[in-house]
Amino acid sequence: MTSSYMNELQPPVKVLLGPGPSSVHPRVLQALSLPVMGHLDPAFFQVMDDVCEMLRQVFHTKNTMTVPISSTGTGAMETACANIIEPGDEVLICRNGYFGIRLGDIAERCGATVHLMDTPWGKAVDPQMLKDELKKHPGLKAVGVVHAETSTGVLSDMKELVEVIHEAGALAIVDAVTSLGGHEVRMDDWGIDVCYSATQKCLGAPPGLAPISLSEAAMDVVSKRPTKVQSFYFNLKDLEAYWNQTRAYHHTSPINMTYALREALRMMMEEGQENRINRHAKVAAALRAGAEALGLSLLAEEGHRLNPLTTVSVPEGIEDAKIRRALLNDYDIEIGGGLGEFAGKAWRIGLMGESARERNVFALLSALETLLHKEGYEVAFGASLSAAQRALATFDD
Repeated sequence: MTSSYMNELQPPVKVLLGPGPSSVHPRVLQALSLPVMGHLDPAFFQVMDDVCEMLRQVFHTKNTMTVPISSTGTGAMETACANIIEPGDEVLICRNGYFGIRLGDIAERCGATVHLMDTPWGKAVDPQMLKDELKKHPGLKAVGVVHAETSTGVLSDMKELVEVIHEAGALAIVDAVTSLGGHEVRMDDWGIDVCYSATQKCLGAPPGLAPISLSEAAMDVVSKRPTKVQSFYFNLKDLEAYWNQTRAYHHTSPINMTYALREALRMMMEEGQENRINRHAKVAAALRAGAEALGLSLLAEEGHRLNPLTTVSVPEGIEDAKIRRALLNDYDIEIGGGLGEFAGKAWRIGLMGESARERNVFALLSALETLLHKEGYEVAFGASLSAAQRALATFDD
């Protein structure tokens, strides 16, 4: 019997509509396959500069320290905490979902005294509640908050929250993993000190790099800290020397992933950032309308619903994993299950980057109608598709 490793790898082609990764355009995949250069080759430095210049446009910032970290989004979260937080610092973490919990965990591992402000899952972080909480903790170094909570599908008002954080004299650390490229993120206008994301969602590249940007105030904290950053790999002082004109060796960059990110960002610039955000809003409105026409309820509070990621309540009597398995096996469509409090209770449907297309909305709704009907759930066939079409029409008017 021949071992499977002797066979050529041929991954199945799936429509990725989960919380990430998302589908990747052939242009970006083609960039991945280009010849490998050395990470200290002057020709690669130009690629690095292109990526940093376009990332500044996406973050809407002039920050010099705007680079892709060699990791996925969690690595950027760790980078933010490890560089800003020193042992004994006091920080506040706003938790309204799974990734707020992770941010608190990482901050604690960096030696911080972590104060937590919990908001019910499905709700946005409330600025007044944060204001009241900050009064209880004078002298905080930083406040961490998730802009787009991928576990709940909730978008919090970052501009207002950052104002409240700065009034308290703290730095604002913002998780924009699911929002960057799919919602407005205006780092300089909103005064965000540290903001990080990931490539595999609205930016339209494979997973493997994590953009991060730090303001002058944040980099001042990093450069003046008396203690060493606990992580060698994520130490921004050394990384800065590689990404700036010094080009000092730190670690071997993922060359081809940097090509891929450059091409994905080029495609975003060609489309126009505002057009991309509108595309995400349009397909999300269609999905929500179609889901509600099926009688499904949305878990995120109205007015704070994420466009790149929609959380839908699993109907009573329907087995969560069975539907997701059937979508994957019979229709080649992947959606995500719930995390934490929403485990087994929610479907997380991502329409991000290249996956944020009208055809994907209709394919998913049609498949869901069929599968739910088979499970005895009462479905008015065609209702979800016509509702989605009506929602799309409102954007075309």
